[in-house]
Amino acid sequence: MTYAYHPGAGFRRFDNAAASADQLAQAFRGLPEGSGPGHALAAFKRAAAYLAIPPSVVQLVDVLFAWTKPEDWRSASTPVVWPRNDKLARKLGLKVRQVQNLLDRAIALRLISHKDSPNGHRGGVRAPDGTIKWAYGIVLSPIGTRLEEFKAIAARGAREDDEIDALKRRLTAARRRTASLAQAALDGMVVGTGAEEELALAQSAARQMRNVRDISLLTGCVEQIEQRGRDLEGKVAAFLLQREAVNHSAESNDIAPMGVNECIHSTTTIQPQTAKAVTSSRLAERSSGDYDVRSALPQSEVEEDLEKHGVDPDFIESVTPELCGSLRLGRRGWGELVQLAEQLADQNHIHRHAWHEACRIMGQRGAAASVIAIVRKYQAGEVERPGAYLRGMSGRAAKGELNLGRTFHGLKDLRQAGAMRTMQAGGDPRSVGDIARRAMSQFVLSGRSS
Repeated sequence: MTYAYHPGAGFRRFDNAAASADQLAQAFRGLPEGSGPGHALAAFKRAAAYLAIPPSVVQLVDVLFAWTKPEDWRSASTPVVWPRNDKLARKLGLKVRQVQNLLDRAIALRLISHKDSPNGHRGGVRAPDGTIKWAYGIVLSPIGTRLEEFKAIAARGAREDDEIDALKRRLTAARRRTASLAQAALDGMVVGTGAEEELALAQSAARQMRNVRDISLLTGCVEQIEQRGRDLEGKVAAFLLQREAVNHSAESNDIAPMGVNECIHSTTTIQPQTAKAVTSSRLAERSSGDYDVRSALPQSEVEEDLEKHGVDPDFIESVTPELCGSLRLGRRGWGELVQLAEQLADQNHIHRHAWHEACRIMGQRGAAASVIAIVRKYQAGEVERPGAYLRGMSGRAAKGELNLGRTFHGLKDLRQAGAMRTMQAGGDPRSVGDIARRAMSQFVLSGRSS
């Protein structure tokens, strides 16, 4: 009764995939002249990646080809191999049941077929010339029949790879360009362009398109990111050009605006001093302890921001020892820093009008800290025109958008990162300014002890 309901029990399953594989096997008429099993296997392997054939099936086919010979692929022959499943399992490092599943998968992919013996066992005999006299087992003919198909798929896939690689290079270039524009907007204090949002969008697109092979989808994404990058570039360029024109006009005028000389924040050292004048030369004469931060004028927002972030003369000196190396030991007060900043402004092409404006808007301490930060970036090659940069900072300070405390903490982080890299390379993490100040300190101490 069992066989009446299950007449195929115990035999190989025959379905649509098996029928299609058998048709391919019967259609085999030998490989083209000059081709052998190695050519067929290579064409199959090149096309496998584009046909989503699992690597385990590719490995199975590769192992099966080890038992075939060139004579089997002639027009009057059929390439059949007859290794037992336990031998295949040892070759593949799998269990017998796993090998059976792989063989079924290969049939479903129309890569192999079966030629069964009357008793269901595999076997075969070769003649002395290497040709097969008789054989039952695994038929590799479908791969030979599909040789031209595999070649065409591999060629088309290679062309798509080239096109996809070119698109992804364009996407990477667009992302890097957007990042550069965002940095330029940040350095130039350009507002209202949406640079940060554009950079986040470009980075997200690059991540999401990493494994995409849909050329139309990838092309649309690349073109959109490139266009948005061009729009951002236009906004940033227009803003910077407008600012440069304004700065050029201001710097070409050597006459300070009305009221600058009367401003209590003026720090010029060449004006005649009065008994009540608060000038940088007067501040230089006063010790750091005499400099009263509670001056007649209230603190500016920038000075309050510096105080909130703990940016005092000692902090500034620790971040920029190369610039503050001329400060006398024990005299690192705001008066000393204001005098130093004025000197640095003169030495680094910062127009006196820009310095006066910074003092008026940011206060003496805020202006001094700003100049020191700008000169530090100028010497590092991050700023091209210190005077224009200071005017930009003054403009942001006037709008309440300048966060100078964060700037100095960013400089501190960069300095610490540079010191770590130097230590990893086996060098001295201290800067020249650090070494010079330590040497001067030891000299002073030795002089006092003697």
